[in-house]
Amino acid sequence: MPRLKLLGVNVDIMEEDEMMHEIYRLSKLDHPTRIILLDKRLLMSAKFHKELFTIINSADLVIPVSKSIRHGLNFLSKKTYSILPAYRQPILSHFSFAIHLLSYFTEIGQSIYLLGGTKKLMKGAEKNVKDSYPGIKLMGIYHTKYKKDFEQKLLTSIYKIAPNLLLISKKSPKAEYWLSKQKSKLPNGVSVIIEDFIYEIGEKVIKPTDRLRYSIGKKIKSFFAFPFAVIRHFLFTLYLINYKIFNLENKVKKEKYKKEKIKFPKEDKNKKISVINKKKK
Repeated sequence: MPRLKLLGVNVDIMEEDEMMHEIYRLSKLDHPTRIILLDKRLLMSAKFHKELFTIINSADLVIPVSKSIRHGLNFLSKKTYSILPAYRQPILSHFSFAIHLLSYFTEIGQSIYLLGGTKKLMKGAEKNVKDSYPGIKLMGIYHTKYKKDFEQKLLTSIYKIAPNLLLISKKSPKAEYWLSKQKSKLPNGVSVIIEDFIYEIGEKVIKPTDRLRYSIGKKIKSFFAFPFAVIRHFLFTLYLINYKIFNLENKVKKEKYKKEKIKFPKEDKNKKISVINKKKK
């Protein structure tokens, strides 16, 4: 499983089957683990917020869910990376990833807890999930429109249930901070944030008036977010060019080797291979 760097942020590249097996492995460890779904918006937020940057790089698995991440890796990385089998796989969207994950955990009989959305959306999501995945071990489901003083009771309940998979549908990157702070209160298993999952899977079951209201609200948010998306794309491109020109990803690796007191491999121009200088005895 290659772990690459994009603008200093970890990115794990793997085929879908390998990804699901790795998530299952993480769910069986004797401590809480977490997955980050990385897109351009989250990556650029991390570049301007040190805490978020640390949260992403401390995650057990960082999965790219946008073409921009792959394009960035191809732009900065060596050509040899492009021959990796995972690079030839289509990029999963947030929603597609959730569907594949639910299918896989249902097939292997692992327990799941859903958290997110409103009461109405959660009821619709619960019905759709149970209809779509017969035999799913859905151990719990709860909305996120609760009062602050109820949060501790909710976390205690989740801890006692101890699901193998905790799927959270909350706004990112705010949700990443929330989950990081609650890590010590979570049970062993894997947690992942998929922002609009509850809406996507639950909106068809709710009333048409509610569906229209959610849809209009989403469009309004997209309209006001558009200028920021343009700025974000410009900054992303600027960062990529800067990292490419000054070879910053390679310099980060050198710093890591220095801290670990290991000599960084230097290129032998005659042999055209990487060698490590050894001290003369």
